[in-house]
Amino acid sequence: MASVIECKRTVLPNGLTVLFQPMKHASSMGVGVFLKQGSLAETNSEHGYFHFLEHMLFKDTERRTSKVIAESIERVGGILNGSTGREYTQYYVVAIKDQAELAFDILSDMLFRPLFRKEDIHTEKGVIMEEMRSYEDAPDDFVYDYYFRNIFGKSPYGRDIIGTKKSVTGVSEKSIRTFFEKHYFPKNMVISVSGNFTWEKILDLTNKYFSFENPKGKNPTELIIPAPKKSYSKHLERRKIEQFHIMLGVNGNKRDYRTVTVTQLISTILGGGMASRLFQNIREKEGLCYSIYSFPSYYKTTGLFSISSATSKEKAARCVELILKELESIRKNGFSKSELADAKSNQMGSIAIGYELPENRMNNIGLQEIYYGKYFSLEDRMKSIKSVTLEEINETAKQLFDLKKVHLSCVGDMSESQFAKIPVQFGG
Repeated sequence: MASVIECKRTVLPNGLTVLFQPMKHASSMGVGVFLKQGSLAETNSEHGYFHFLEHMLFKDTERRTSKVIAESIERVGGILNGSTGREYTQYYVVAIKDQAELAFDILSDMLFRPLFRKEDIHTEKGVIMEEMRSYEDAPDDFVYDYYFRNIFGKSPYGRDIIGTKKSVTGVSEKSIRTFFEKHYFPKNMVISVSGNFTWEKILDLTNKYFSFENPKGKNPTELIIPAPKKSYSKHLERRKIEQFHIMLGVNGNKRDYRTVTVTQLISTILGGGMASRLFQNIREKEGLCYSIYSFPSYYKTTGLFSISSATSKEKAARCVELILKELESIRKNGFSKSELADAKSNQMGSIAIGYELPENRMNNIGLQEIYYGKYFSLEDRMKSIKSVTLEEINETAKQLFDLKKVHLSCVGDMSESQFAKIPVQFGG
């Protein structure tokens, strides 16, 4: 295996954390700024503000119009984007490495010089309302938010990241600027870079474009939301659509480096691709659905393990029955040595391929900083995967797949009496 490629790290005098991982011979680069907070840090009156603010930072700044911002990146074939999560918010540029200075300049302009014009706020309210409608009209998107609302209830984890119609229409110039000043400052940010550069070059660019003064006495608030009690129950959103969309959730674990490694292997075997148990036994053998997959979600204090599928309402009960049967089989019999070996090689291959892209490296080192406060190299991750034992993965699966703790959220054209017959028992 190749020698370990280090991740360089420093903290500027203003509190901004700077991360850099070199990629020799890479023609592209990734530059990302991570805010150490997301929608979980909102109060009830601020619901949806992180997402709204993400939209607003692509609007006019003191130095550029939104059109000029977009043209500057697209003219050179680059990508400028952002995303809002529950525990962090991100803005990033992917472009040819020769445009590094442009990337730094644009991101610093967006994040530290927004204008928050009244007319832009009004326009963006309409845009976000349309975004909400697009989710409502797409059952495969809607079911995901519906599932989180139902399983997490009134906890901040259960709130839609996008907000509500009431909270979005209530945004004002004053409220969004106050929210911005509350959260957006250097000590609350991480800048993450990967590409064919020297560490000195990255430090020069960071000092040139991100040396904004941190407000006196302003420090990040370590907000830890207590682990919410999950609701193990059944929910149906009736809609006259052709397919019946299923989200089945079982127990999960909070984000921990070792737990993530083990749980990812479990998901690979169960529902990680065309060779997985769910795909082979439910789609290929039974022909019950087109797609079916599993995925874990990890947060600082809680987690979920989810299975998603879409089928016809006539086949839904059988589909859920077979999913539960698969989980029970794993609890009873565990995984085989060959399944674990294949999952390990799958994960190692997937991670290695991902490391070929500067954008993925940029994301990887940024998220490791936010969640772990340290860097795990490709070699570290490979060693961790290789060290997972059959006993360890089977014990973790047994803990996850407690069938007394199953949640079911569905969207489709089914009566309540039909839905009641779907075979899920609750005891948790």
